[in-house]
This record gives sequence, C-alpha cells and structure tokens, in this order.
Amino acid sequence: MKILGIDTTTDVLNLAITINGVMSFDFMMKREGITHSAIMIPTLKNILRITEVRLNELEGIAVSIGPGSFTGLRIGLATAKGLAFSLSIPIAGVNALESYALRWKELPGILCPIIKARKGEYYFTFYKKRKNSDNLIRIEDYQCMDWFGIKEKLFKLDKSVFIFGYGLTEIIENNETNQYPNNINFIVRTKSRCYIIALIGEKKILKKKEK
Repeated sequence: MKILGIDTTTDVLNLAITINGVMSFDFMMKREGITHSAIMIPTLKNILRITEVRLNELEGIAVSIGPGSFTGLRIGLATAKGLAFSLSIPIAGVNALESYALRWKELPGILCPIIKARKGEYYFTFYKKRKNSDNLIRIEDYQCMDWFGIKEKLFKLDKSVFIFGYGLTEIIENNETNQYPNNINFIVRTKSRCYIIALIGEKKILKKKEK
C-alpha cells in the first residue's frame, strides 16, 4: 500500500510516504512565521514528485491526532480528511506519543515520550516492551502536567528511563538534569517519525479491511 503520513502536532511540519510497509520518504520542515497551512500542499506536491508517486495512487492516509498544538492538529486533520474524501481512500488517526515511543523502541528500558503543551505543562506517558516481542505496551495513562509532577513519577521508577520528544530542550535548559539519578536518560536528538505514523496507519487500515 502507498500511505501518506501527516504530522502537524508541533511547529515542525512532518510528511512521509511509505510503500508496502517501507519508508519511501520522510520530510521535516520548520519555517518561522509561516503556518502549516501555507506550506502543506506545496510540500506534499514536491514529495510526491520526488517519490514518483501520483496523488491518485495513494491508498490511505495516516494522520497524527495529538496530543499537540490545537491549530496544527486542526490543519493536519482538515487536510487529511479533504484528501481522503476527494480520493475516496481510508484515513487512520495515530496517537503522537505512540509514534514517538515506537521511533525509540530499541532503547533498553521504560520509554517516556513528551510533547510540550501550554503554560509549562507537557503531555506524556510511559511505555515498555512486551516480553519476547518488539511491540510496546503503555503502562501509564496519557497525562498532562508540569515538569515537577512528571519528575516525581520518574524518581519512583527503579529501571532505566529514556525521555524524548518535543519540548525536552526547554526542560533541560530550565532544570539541572545532570543531577538526576543515573537511571534517568535524556535524549535530545530529533528523529523524523512521520513514517512511523504512516506505518501504524497502514496496519489500522488493513485491519479494518479484514473485518
């Protein structure tokens, strides 16, 4: 299947194309002072041209449904729904925190993806690997709280914890994270993850077709 992935949960526009479960192209763009709505369609046209995929060849759309920026999510969902309707193809929503966690699933420990919210708060949850499997299970409800509250939860964990996501740089700048216990690890490296959204979406679409 040829799947378009759309992620507008943050101020970084992320689009991807996967073909039969393999990443074909994954692109990130951030332009100060320019909204996603202004660059979404031109960027998509360029990606389709580069991948040599025609718009009418798309067989499904996977779009991030948050948590994240309300304005960004509205633009992403509106674009995804409009394309799905015009092309008569299925659409699947994907949780943004899940896509972050799957992007780092090879790490040996508990995964804590975060996404910056408003007023110093962050969306977050915890994942861990299933036994004898690469699949992840969520071990904490989706929540939103300030860093002090999240830190209290982290300090109660006795296993290695890896924290990553949008807003982490701000946390590190405002906190003396080098004084945290050795089992708490901060990963500031940015990884494109929209192809993960596309892959999750493809699985959901295929599962629906099997019913």
